[in-house]
Amino acid sequence: MKKINLKVIGKFLPFIGVALLIYMIYDTGFDRIANAFVLIPAHYYVIAFLPFFIRFPLRIYKWQYICKKQKMNFKYFYLMKVHLIGMFYGLVTPGGLGWHIRLFYLRKKGSLGKCIANSVLGTSTTAISSAALALIGSIVLFEYIPGLFPIILVIFLFYVAIFIVFLKHSHGSKIFNFFIKLLIPKKYKERVSKSVDALYEDIPRGRDLIIPIIIAIITFIITATQVYIIAQAFSIDVPYTTFISIKVISVFVTGVLPITVAGLGIREYIFVKLIAPYGITGDIAIAISLSGFIVSALLPALFGAALSFKEKINRDVIKSQNNSVL
Repeated sequence: MKKINLKVIGKFLPFIGVALLIYMIYDTGFDRIANAFVLIPAHYYVIAFLPFFIRFPLRIYKWQYICKKQKMNFKYFYLMKVHLIGMFYGLVTPGGLGWHIRLFYLRKKGSLGKCIANSVLGTSTTAISSAALALIGSIVLFEYIPGLFPIILVIFLFYVAIFIVFLKHSHGSKIFNFFIKLLIPKKYKERVSKSVDALYEDIPRGRDLIIPIIIAIITFIITATQVYIIAQAFSIDVPYTTFISIKVISVFVTGVLPITVAGLGIREYIFVKLIAPYGITGDIAIAISLSGFIVSALLPALFGAALSFKEKINRDVIKSQNNSVL
C-alpha cells in the first residue's frame, strides 16, 4: 500500500477554494452573476471604499502598539507601507501566509525571534477578534442556524487557550519546539530549537493585548460595513446587524479553513448559504461577496504590490538564516 504524500496534498489544498468558486459560478450561471455585477453602480464602489481610510489607520495603530510593547519603535508611515506590502503577499499566498513577510521588514529593530513573535501576536489577536465576532454573529443567527453557535464557541475557546499558552514561556516554548520538530528541516532543528527563547524577548503581557483585540474587532466591523454598502445596490432587506454577522462568519471560516487563496470560494460559499434564508439569490450573493473583496482587500493590495517593488526587504536577514540562529 502506497503512503500518502502529504507534500503533494499540501500543494493542491489551496486550489480547493478556487475550484469551489469556479463550480459555484458554473452552477449559478456566469451570465446571471455578470448581470448582477452590472447592477452595482460605480459610485457604490467609491462610497464602499471610503471606510478603508478609517480601517487602515486603526490597523496600523494596532500593529505599532504591539511593536512598542516589544520595545521596537517604528515610524507610523513605515508601518503603513509594510502593512500594504503584507496585504499583497497575504492575498496571493495560500492561507494568507505571505502576511508574515512583514517580519523581515521589522528585522532592523529587533532579533528575528522577536519579529516572529510580533507576527504571531498580530495574527493571534486578529484570529481571536474574528472568532469573538463570529461567536456574536452566531447568536444573532441562532434562530435560523442554531448549530453554528456551539461549533464557533469551541473554536473560540481553543484560540483563546492556545493564545494564553503561547504567552507563557514555559508552555509556549514546548509548542514551538513541537512545530520545529514537525516542520523545520533536520539540519536546522538544533539551531532553531536553541533560539526559541528569543521569541519571548520583551513579549507583552496578556492584558497589554486587550486594546489590539478591541481594535481588530472594530476593523472587522468596518470591513463588513464596506460590503454592506455594496449590498445596498440591490436594496436587500437584511438588517445591518444580521448582514454584518453573516459577513464576519464567512470571513472567520476562511481563517479556520486555509484551503484557498485570498479566501476565494470558501468565503463566497459560506456567504451564499448564510444569506439565502433572507431571500438573496446566489448570483446576487456572489456578486456582493466578490465586490466586497475587491473594495476591502484587492484594491489596497494593489497599492502593496506597487510598494513591494520599491521597498527593499532586509535581504541580509534572509541570507543569514541558513547560517545563524534567530
